[in-house]
Amino acid sequence: MENSLQIIFKNFDELSKTELYELLWLRDRVFVVGQKITALSEIDGEDPDWHHLLAYRDAKLVGYARLKWLELPVKIGRIAIEPELQGKGLGSELMHEVHRLLGARPGFMHAQAYLRSWYERLGWRVCGASFSEAEIEHLPMERP
Repeated sequence: MENSLQIIFKNFDELSKTELYELLWLRDRVFVVGQKITALSEIDGEDPDWHHLLAYRDAKLVGYARLKWLELPVKIGRIAIEPELQGKGLGSELMHEVHRLLGARPGFMHAQAYLRSWYERLGWRVCGASFSEAEIEHLPMERP
């Protein structure tokens, strides 16, 4: 893409009210509106226990992921890309930043099953049986 991403990585207490609002608004548009996941499932009360990766382009939040940074393996979740920018490589850029942050640390996630081949191209592998989460088929995946 033409403009590089500005990446911010913070724990929950470091987030400004504006950053928190923007990330919840993006997650709402992707998961609640776009994928019909209930707000109860999306706003799960766990955000204070995670670190938050915010990706901005032209001062607009366009990508997001949360990482349970103090655990091993590091759990990655809530990967979200601005709906009108999905399928244009931004998700790969965001995941490359996740990989950079992880370094040699192992990662784990519950990936939506329809994205399996994309995650596999990024170096992730399925490590268990599929299951339903928020009424969507998921796969446990790891990046050793």
